[in-house]
Amino acid sequence: MQDAHAQLEADIAALEERPVFVAYNANVDAVVRVDEELESFLERPSDPGSEPLSSPLTSKRELAAAIAHTMAAGRGDEIAMTDEFATTLESELVPDSQQMGGQAGIMTNLLTALGTEPITYTYLVSERQLSMFEHPEEVQYPTVKDGRVSYAPLTEAVNTDRTKINWVFEFTEGDEFFGVTALEDTRFIAASRPPEFDLSAGELDEAIDQVGEVVDGALLAGYHNLTPDHVEEGYEETHRHARDVIHRLRSGGDVDVHVEYAVTHDDELRDSMYEWILPEANVVGADAHELTMLHDDAAIDAVEEPPSEATPFEPEEILDHYRMLEAVREELGVDCLQLHAMEYHLAVMESYHSPEALRRGLEFSAVNAATKAALGHISDPEDLETGLEYEPSSKGREAIELLAEHLGETAEDGVLETPTVAACPNRVVDDPAGTVGIGDIVSSSSFVLELAVASDR
Repeated sequence: MQDAHAQLEADIAALEERPVFVAYNANVDAVVRVDEELESFLERPSDPGSEPLSSPLTSKRELAAAIAHTMAAGRGDEIAMTDEFATTLESELVPDSQQMGGQAGIMTNLLTALGTEPITYTYLVSERQLSMFEHPEEVQYPTVKDGRVSYAPLTEAVNTDRTKINWVFEFTEGDEFFGVTALEDTRFIAASRPPEFDLSAGELDEAIDQVGEVVDGALLAGYHNLTPDHVEEGYEETHRHARDVIHRLRSGGDVDVHVEYAVTHDDELRDSMYEWILPEANVVGADAHELTMLHDDAAIDAVEEPPSEATPFEPEEILDHYRMLEAVREELGVDCLQLHAMEYHLAVMESYHSPEALRRGLEFSAVNAATKAALGHISDPEDLETGLEYEPSSKGREAIELLAEHLGETAEDGVLETPTVAACPNRVVDDPAGTVGIGDIVSSSSFVLELAVASDR
């Protein structure tokens, strides 16, 4: 087996100049530390830490309640805001820092750092948004004239003064807020939903097959950004249009599609995504909370009670995660369903790429995740050496060995690779520089390496 440093070097080399399409959501994350100063800015909720709120958030009191509930639940969460409340926060609250946000934005930054060649579409590109791209000159933005697609550097694609801003409220285990104590290091996101967003790219939608002709794969996200204000008669029409765009993209060539799932508390929106978008993917990526939502929305009973992130991790949880993944994958009819959990990364598949490609993708993503957690960013390939400094999780290794035994297989060094299952321990950073976007880092890094390994075979 190759030395880990040599393997990392080979993985990075395999990604050089690989073309990937990325869409749809990019924004600016305004990051705020949950502390006494924030508590004084917001209004005390009537019952801190109680039941979660429905979307959208309309006031400082509702925002405080949502943050408190997330801290008490021990897992990250996201709820949309009204446009009016988003404007209030932007005018009255000063963030501690700003960074790239939105799944497509975060994935694009990683892909340019790794030396690939992304073609990225997002609906709002302001000067402020542009400043969040670390290598904008390496990103191609698609435009259409007379039915033909051409590509310009992202630096030439500014099209608005409006910036989509999400507020990210970060906290660590033990932090207190209105009498509620945080159970884990994570965050709550209050997401803006600008009226300009409608999952339509105009003329590009009709010519997207031309993009499919020049890319190896597509990383698609942002389908959860819709609100009732974006649609006239429910979500179905908009999501059916988005589904047709995926079909058209694929018609241009042999394009693998990864759809990154995301939390939304709008039941109708989740149902529409489940019916019209997710089945069109080759791969769907989700974290443990999102997997539970998928399991519930599928109305299947693969497990009696999904594992709770609010309780101490038990290795046996992986057996429930495996059962949930396999049941949801079969229900959706997708080739592969991937889970990025705290202690391990786990994927189930039927007719996807080779087991080696999937396993290498997951191991590569663990290095990327650790690097992002430790440094707060990945700016160039050399940064990934930091990720190797963190050992694979012993708890994750134990869990994977338990799953291997359950399947009648063997996990070598805690890594499982079979024709239908792949898993590897995560590289856990105890004191992360930030938690936002790590799931997007995992999904995009694993996907592009899977494409590279599969095409090189």
